[in-house]
Formats: sequence, structure tokens, C-alpha cells
Amino acid sequence: MGVNETRRAPRGRRPGEETSREAILDAALTHFARHGFERATVRAIAADAGVDPGMIRHWFGNKEGLFARTIADRTPLVSQVQAALMDSAPGRGRRLASAYLDLWEDPESGALLMALVRSSVQGAAVPAALRRVMGGGVMDRTYSDSPDEAGIALVGSHMLGVALARYVVQLPFMVSMPREVLLDSLGPVLDAYLGSAAR
Repeated sequence: MGVNETRRAPRGRRPGEETSREAILDAALTHFARHGFERATVRAIAADAGVDPGMIRHWFGNKEGLFARTIADRTPLVSQVQAALMDSAPGRGRRLASAYLDLWEDPESGALLMALVRSSVQGAAVPAALRRVMGGGVMDRTYSDSPDEAGIALVGSHMLGVALARYVVQLPFMVSMPREVLLDSLGPVLDAYLGSAAR
């Protein structure tokens, strides 16, 4: 290296950062599913991941941000629901309902969603995380006369109610209803909500 040459610092993340980030998300998935949103702690997640708790704040901001990223990166929640919403072919409501029920019936994502909803009864911070994860930001907004936002907000509210009745409270009628019958009933309702954007 010449006298006038300077050594440039490597760009991008330092070696090991990506591995640490993935370890945090893996540990978070386990903790949130096992302990719920409220009882899982940043310190315990960091300890299991082998990192300083400050790294979680650096990458995810806070526990709510970590939870939302864990859902997005470690479960099919966001991608499945968004794909169904983007597919405007006939029968979209039924496909969306099916994708949503799949999330509750999947062992990993279902455990996370169940833990989050149960925690929401006890913790003031949890409803914000619930809205962020399930509504993709739409549920955090105040009323808007935008057909797109109104339709998606109504879909999210309706499907959350169905999930609570079928998987959390376990109302006998909802639990015993065959999945195909439930989808046949939900499809037209969700299509009506989403159809408001086309009018």
C-alpha cells in the first residue's frame, strides 16, 4: 500500500452481524410463542441469542418492533395475507379467508398469534402490536373515507373476530363448523368489503 493510500473500511454489515440478527429472530420466535408478548423480555431473548440487549434496540427499536419483524420474517403471515389481497381475481375473499385461517392453524404462527391475543388482555402495549401485525398499519389509522383503507380495515376486523371466536374463545358453533362451510360463508362477505375499492 502506498504512502498516500488509505485503507477503506469495509462497507455493509460487519461479519457476524447477519448471523446475530438471525439468532435474535430465532430466539424471539421461541420466547414469544412460549411466554406471550407481555412476559417475553428483550433481555431474555438477547441472552438466548448470545447478544447484548442493545443490539435488539439497534435493529428492531423495541419489543413491539421485534415482534412485528419476527412475525414477518419467521412466519408466512404477512406474505400470505398480502398475496391474497393483491390477487384481484374472482374469489379473492375466499382465498384471503383461507390464507388467514391457515395462519391460525399453523403450529408456529398459530402459537404466536394465540400468545399475542391472550397477552392483549393483560398488557396495555399489546394491542398496538396486535394492530401492527394483523392490520399492516391500516388498523392504526383513524377513519378515512378511502375505499381501499376502509375495505381492508373491515376485512381485518371481521377476520380477527372470526379467529377469536374459533381459536381463542372456542365458541362451540364456530369450532364445529366445517372449514369449507366457513370459507363459503366468509368469501362473499370479504369480497363485499374489498369490492368497495372498485366502486
